[in-house]
Amino acid sequence: RYNNAYYKYYYYKYYIFNSFLTHKTTKQKVLYIFLLLLSILRIIYNMKKILQLIFILFIIFCILFYQDSVIDSINMSFTICTKSLFPSLIPFMLLSNIIINYNIIKNNIIFVVFMSMLSGAPSNSKYLKDLLDKNELNENIINKVLTFCHYTNPIFVIYTVGFLYLNNKKLGLIIIISQYISSFILYLKSNINNSTSKNNNITTNNSFIYILSKSIYSTFNTLILILGIITTCLIITSILNNLLNINNNYKFIYGILEITQGLKFLSLSNINITIKSILASFMISFGGLCIHAQVFSILDNKKIRYLSYLKSRIVHGIISSIITLILILLCGLN
Repeated sequence: RYNNAYYKYYYYKYYIFNSFLTHKTTKQKVLYIFLLLLSILRIIYNMKKILQLIFILFIIFCILFYQDSVIDSINMSFTICTKSLFPSLIPFMLLSNIIINYNIIKNNIIFVVFMSMLSGAPSNSKYLKDLLDKNELNENIINKVLTFCHYTNPIFVIYTVGFLYLNNKKLGLIIIISQYISSFILYLKSNINNSTSKNNNITTNNSFIYILSKSIYSTFNTLILILGIITTCLIITSILNNLLNINNNYKFIYGILEITQGLKFLSLSNINITIKSILASFMISFGGLCIHAQVFSILDNKKIRYLSYLKSRIVHGIISSIITLILILLCGLN
């Protein structure tokens, strides 16, 4: 009868409490309490929808109000993807997909680790998904592999982070070595057994043209997904940067969301170079929520445990940071 949640709440409220005055039996009281709880739950449900609508309107308002920053973020996402990320991912994704389709892999886990070290995240999730679709790996092994198989493109770390951001290629080399060592430590803790991965060794009857076209289609679908997530994360970072007005020395905290922005702000901050290297090592090993979203979007509809993945990324970042500090002290770069 009442469409408005406000009137419905007071209707039930007065109806129930008035009924308590006239009805004394226990059964009736229980029934009235149940009706009251039901009405409260209905109001909460409606409130959720209202809050969701308010949040969407707030995001739209921020995009319109800070449209210059948002446009710059969109342009930056396309620049990052087209000039840096896609050229490093496309050849490895295509090659790995062709290799997987021809079933010429001797050890699936070593293959994923090796290819991921060359191309960087989130390509690891693409290789794992392809192997899972071919029934070469199961979901339990994939969850274990994700705990330690997380790498950043070595050229990006050594040249962009080391040479451009930290002004020292040796620091970039130390960071990438720290990432590999900490990843190996996590591998030892994962208790993964290589023999549990399947290897069907079934030759395919499909032509090379068919496999190539299928690989291209799969690769570019993944790349478009990655582009969309990076663009969204950079837009959110831009809006937060305008709203929060954080001191320039602490803007590297945005690296929790997207590491490219975080590393750029870290390079511009007035922080000791050793601290910068340690923070950069943590960011790279953690990956940022943007890469987390890419990994889990690529592995869509798979039973992946995010809490375990998140915990391993934090541990990976801490171990990598400690190893970075030790190597810097040993090399006398502090």
